[in-house]
Amino acid sequence: MHDDGRASPREPAHGKPMAAAPLRDPGRGEAETGRPEPAQAAGMRLESDRQRQAVLDALSAQIAVLDASGRIIAVNEAWRRFARENEGDATLEDGIGIDYFEACLKLSDDDPENLGEQACEGIRAVIAGRRAEFSLEYPCHHPEYPRWFLMTVTPLTEGLGGAVVAHLDISSRVRAEQESRQRREEVAHVARLSSVTVLAASLVHELAQPLAAASLFSESLVTLSGQDPVDRGQLVTAANDLRTQVDRAIGIVDGLRHFMRRGEIRTEVCELERPIRGAVSLVMPLARKKSVRLALDLPPEPVRVRVNPLQIEQVLVNLVCNGVEAIDRNASEDRWISIHLRAAKQQATVTVIDSGAGLSPKWITRIFEVFETEKNTGMGIGLAVSRTIVEAHGGRLWAEADGAPGAVMRFTLPLARDGGAV
Repeated sequence: MHDDGRASPREPAHGKPMAAAPLRDPGRGEAETGRPEPAQAAGMRLESDRQRQAVLDALSAQIAVLDASGRIIAVNEAWRRFARENEGDATLEDGIGIDYFEACLKLSDDDPENLGEQACEGIRAVIAGRRAEFSLEYPCHHPEYPRWFLMTVTPLTEGLGGAVVAHLDISSRVRAEQESRQRREEVAHVARLSSVTVLAASLVHELAQPLAAASLFSESLVTLSGQDPVDRGQLVTAANDLRTQVDRAIGIVDGLRHFMRRGEIRTEVCELERPIRGAVSLVMPLARKKSVRLALDLPPEPVRVRVNPLQIEQVLVNLVCNGVEAIDRNASEDRWISIHLRAAKQQATVTVIDSGAGLSPKWITRIFEVFETEKNTGMGIGLAVSRTIVEAHGGRLWAEADGAPGAVMRFTLPLARDGGAV
């Protein structure tokens, strides 16, 4: 939800303060029944009200106290100050008696996320005792800068009914999280470019094949079109072959462009087989050049996870490229890499095993550190970035020495809640 910087009585659930008053009017000196109170009792009640108001005013969050019907019966100084600073009118600043639910629902027409309705439902649930507490993060942008708030709702105690609604400015935290995501994506992009450097020579070789074939078929078309009579069947066959080779070259370029792109980190529910196959397709030219056989071992049922597919593909490209290079450095006679996918106990596990020399005890605990590498080339950031990516998705990446001929790399990812093999 967005804010034009002007507070109004219809914006309580979005960082807009609505009123300020003690929990009751202490000036009347009467009990709730309307009968006059003894002077001592009235004084004690007045002092109690003042203490409660002082506690509210000492809090930095904007506080609104609601009765059981959802009307405001008290606010604190932070609420009043926010109203003044955001050009709120006297009704908003004083606010006693404003219907909080009505104000929330009036925002729903301009709120695509229905945050106003969510706020109402959460507050009602707390007041009714169906929830012990409720919280909601929402945007409330100032005309000159963005800002975000956290609304928390807790019930009034001692059987009074109603709830306490607090609005806390969390803009600094949200901005820090956004900056952290941006830095992580930038580092991941650098690591992808590093992987492309490894793949570049092989991809150029891979492109040369369909382009050469396309050139040959285009020459055939020219020759066939000059014959008399023209054999239309041969022309159509040559044209189809030409299109196939061009499509193959375009596919290689598109795959590389997709892998290199920089974009916002977004997750989606997808079949984990998709980024696995994408990574294998990217690394296949390098593997063929180095005479390394790639083998996939996938389960019969799809494994669904919530991930950023491009970043998971990046992790797999890094692991498989490392395996290909390890096999080539070791001059292994048996040259293969196997990629296994399994799902159990609410998580998917991907294992990459190569037939290289394996990892020495010295390096098995250091390979995920930045700038640590056994290779003569490279910056040593690929595995560090890969681990960061996997952990950002709620998983774990590690190396093992379990008797396999070469290195064993494993990472896990949580299964999507809406399905997946288990």
